[in-house]
Amino acid sequence: MMTNSINICFFRNVLRVHDNMSLHAILKTNSQLLPVVCIDPRMIDISRINKKINQNFEPPKTWYFKFDRVANFRTRFLYECIKSLKKELKNRDSDLLILYGKPEEVLPKLKKHLTDNNLKVDKIHTHKEYAFEELRNEKDLSKAMDDDVVYHHDTMLVNPDDLDFVGERTYKVYTHFRKRIEAMENPVRAPLEIPKKLPAFPEVAWTFEHAKQGEELLQELYEHVPVKKDERTAFPWEGGEHSALERLNNYCFKSDGVANYKHTRNGLVGTEYSTKFSAFLANGCLSPRTIWHEMDLFEQQDGKKRKRSVKPHSDDDGVYWVKFELLWRDFFRLLTIGYGKRIFMLHGFRNLEKPEIAKEDRKKKVDKPPHPKNSYQDKVWRSDDDQFNKWADGETGIPFIDASMREMKYTGFLNNRGRQNVASFFAKDLEIDWRLGAEYFEYMLRDHDVYSNYGNWQYVAGVGCDPREGFRHFNILKQGFDYDPDAEYIKLWCPELKDLPTHYAHCPWLMSEEEQEEHKCKIGSDYPKPMAIFENWKRYYPAEAKKGSLHKFMKGGKEKTKKTKTK
Repeated sequence: MMTNSINICFFRNVLRVHDNMSLHAILKTNSQLLPVVCIDPRMIDISRINKKINQNFEPPKTWYFKFDRVANFRTRFLYECIKSLKKELKNRDSDLLILYGKPEEVLPKLKKHLTDNNLKVDKIHTHKEYAFEELRNEKDLSKAMDDDVVYHHDTMLVNPDDLDFVGERTYKVYTHFRKRIEAMENPVRAPLEIPKKLPAFPEVAWTFEHAKQGEELLQELYEHVPVKKDERTAFPWEGGEHSALERLNNYCFKSDGVANYKHTRNGLVGTEYSTKFSAFLANGCLSPRTIWHEMDLFEQQDGKKRKRSVKPHSDDDGVYWVKFELLWRDFFRLLTIGYGKRIFMLHGFRNLEKPEIAKEDRKKKVDKPPHPKNSYQDKVWRSDDDQFNKWADGETGIPFIDASMREMKYTGFLNNRGRQNVASFFAKDLEIDWRLGAEYFEYMLRDHDVYSNYGNWQYVAGVGCDPREGFRHFNILKQGFDYDPDAEYIKLWCPELKDLPTHYAHCPWLMSEEEQEEHKCKIGSDYPKPMAIFENWKRYYPAEAKKGSLHKFMKGGKEKTKKTKTK
C-alpha cells in the first residue's frame, strides 16, 4: 500500500544518483520520493533569452567586479548534468521535477501543492554548502520550510563529523591538515551503493503549476546558449553522471593514467595528462568518496600486476598523488568553514587577528583590513583595465600566458600549470587585485568551485594558506621552458607563432626586424608587443635568441623590472 508520506530530494549541486546521502536517507524512510532540481536565477539568468520571465532582482553577477555569474561553457555543462540526472532517475523508475526560481520561494509552494493533494511532506533532503552566500540561502530555505530541511556533507571527501578540528580550530597550512588525515585509519567513508530501483515518481507532482516551466526554460537555455566545440580542447566530455563515471573507469582501469599521474599531471596538451575530474566534481556528477575508493581498488589490482612494488609516496605512486589533490578540495572547504567571508577578502584570511568580520567588511569595504600582519598583505593592489583586458583575451604578448588564457577563453577549461602561471603573473607581476582574476575564473571556467578557486587565488597572491606567504613567485619564462620545452602548447593556442623556432616561440620579442620578416611574425601586428618584460626573465633567454636584437616595448624604452625569487 502506498504511503501518503513523501520526502523531497533536492538535487542542489550534487547532480548524481551514486553515493548520494540525501537519496539514501530518504530510501530508509520507505516514503514516497520526489526528486527536484531548481534552476536558481541567482546563478543562471534565463531572462536574457526569455523575456516572459519576470525577475524582481538584478541579473546574477559576481560579487565585486560584476561579471556574469556563469558563462556559456558552464551553462551548457550544467544543462548536460541535469539532463543526465533525469535519465539516470528515469532508468530507476523515477523522474526529475525541474523548477525555476529561488528554492526558498518555489519549494514552499511545491510543499503546499503536495499537502493540498493529501500528501504529508516530511523533509527536504539536500547537501550542505559552506561559503557565506550558500549558507545565507540555506538559512532562507530552512526558514521558509519551517526547518524541515536536512543537510548532508555530500561534497566532502572526509565527513566533517568525523573530524575534531572543524571551524576556528581548522589548519591554516595544507601539509599539517594532510598529515592529520593520513594518520587516520579510515578517513574516508565507503561510498553508498548505487540504487538499482527507486520509488515510483509521484504523478501529482506534474500537476504543480510550475512543473513544466523549468524543463522548458532549460531547453530554451540549451538552444540559445552558443557553445562552439574547439578541437584543441583538453576537456571534450559532456557533463553528467554517466560521462563522469565513464571517465573515472577509463582513467583508472583502461589506461595507465593513474599509475603515471605524478609524471604527467603538469601536462598541457591532450586529454590524458591529468584526471580531468574537476568539472564533474564541481557539479556534483562525481563523488569524491567514489574516486578515493576506486583508487584503492586500482591499487589492489595494480599491485597484483606489477613485478615490483611501488615505493609509497614516490613519483611512481600515482594513487597517492591523486588522493593528495583530492584532499586539497576538503582543505579549502574547511578553511571556508573556519574563516567564512575572509576567503574573499583582498588581504586574505590571515590578515585579521580577531575571528569576527570587521564592520567595514560586512559592508563589502574590505580593501583596508584592520590588522595587517605583514607588509605584503598590507600592500596596495593595482587596478588597470587595459592590462586586465589583454590578460583575459590572451593578448599580453607573453606566449605562455596567452596560450593559457586562450585555452580558457575558447574551451572553458585550463590546465593546472597554466592556472598557476596566469594567476601568478596577474597578482605577483602585474600586482592587480587578485579578486578580479578570481571572479573572471568564476565566470569562465566550467569546473568552477568556489572553495578551490578563491582558495587557490589567495594562495598564489600570497594572502592565503601558502606558508611562504608573499614569497612564492613564478618566473613565467622559466615555467614555459620547463613545461612546454618544444613550444607545442604555445603554438597550439597561438598559431601566429607556429612557424617560429622554439626559442623565439617563448620570447618572440627577442627577434630582430629581419627575423620577424623571415618568420612572418611582425611583433605589434601579427602578435602583440609584450605588455611587460621583467628583469629576472633575462637569465632564461635561450642562447639562440640572444643573437637577435632585444626590442624594448615599454614606455620610454624602459622595461619594467622586478627582483623576484625564481620558481
